[in-house]
Amino acid sequence: MNTLKFIPKDRTLFTAAVRKNVNDYFKANNISTKGNWKMILKSIVMLGLYIVPFILIMVSSMPAWIILPLSVIMGTGMAGIGMSVMHDAVHGSYSRISWINKLMGHTMYLIGGNTFNWKVQHNIMHHTFTNIEGHDEDIEPKAVFRLSKHSPLKKIHRFQHLYAFFFYCLMTLLR
Repeated sequence: MNTLKFIPKDRTLFTAAVRKNVNDYFKANNISTKGNWKMILKSIVMLGLYIVPFILIMVSSMPAWIILPLSVIMGTGMAGIGMSVMHDAVHGSYSRISWINKLMGHTMYLIGGNTFNWKVQHNIMHHTFTNIEGHDEDIEPKAVFRLSKHSPLKKIHRFQHLYAFFFYCLMTLLR
């Protein structure tokens, strides 16, 4: 594994220029860098997609042909909580109020995750080494998945487009 050296942030004109352009865009378009009513609506929808089917499945006796679509709806809610609600909150962009970010970050516990583990893996490991081969765990080779052109190409990868959708959710178990 190569040793990486980073230029201090205060010495890069690129970082300053990107940050200025992004901030100018938000100001010019009167957009908040924190969540708004759309974020709240999205949270209600995603939490509802997960919690309502869960309660229905737990409190009533239903045939499998009803439980299966409810489980798919639950899975959609879980993905929305993890990739949207919790993600935005743990990054501190859900609200201007830090305790609300912390509270909404804890929605990860509803879907079986752990915020501490996620902060280390995502915020430190991934964002420090985003898409850098050999350093970013998110693109490291995972058994039957090939997520980078730098990963070894195996025969099974010919079928990745068929099986990835079903097995991608299990990737965190391989860490």
